[in-house]
This record gives sequence, C-alpha cells and structure tokens, in this order.
Amino acid sequence: MSPFIRTIQGKVFGIDHNKKQFSLAIDEILSGITQKKTIDFFLDPNVRITNISNQPMKLVGLKADDKVEVGYTRDKSQRIALFIKVIG
Repeated sequence: MSPFIRTIQGKVFGIDHNKKQFSLAIDEILSGITQKKTIDFFLDPNVRITNISNQPMKLVGLKADDKVEVGYTRDKSQRIALFIKVIG
C-alpha cells in the first residue's frame, strides 16, 4: 500500500542542511483569525526539489521566504517531504 501524499503551500522558514530538515511558515485561519504557524519536515532521501521553471535544483538553492509547495507523508508525528516545488 502506498502512503497517502498530502500537499501544502507556504514559505520556507528555515533549513538545516546537516540534519536534512526544513521548516515551512503558513497562515492558519482559526475562528476567522489568521495565525502564523511553522511546520517542520524531514527530507526523504530521494526528495525531488524543483525551481519555478520545474527544473531540478539542490536543497542549497532554497532560500528563506521562497514560496513553495510541499508534497509529504506522515509517519506518526513526523512529516517527510517527498517533493518541494518553488512556486513564487
């Protein structure tokens, strides 16, 4: 059975190249109030990262505040990024 892939959009908040992790900043609306929230992701060993032109790029090419779409799965409480696409 293949894992259920979810997608989310937000801005890159922080990247830890050594641990292969990154954080995504999103706006979450609760009871009509927008709140800032960060979500942490681990990177799949085969993560696919593409730029706005859909060309492959490396993790070091991502910068804070890049708007991205992340495809991920959940493993217990961890989110594992399968793809990251720069969208703006």
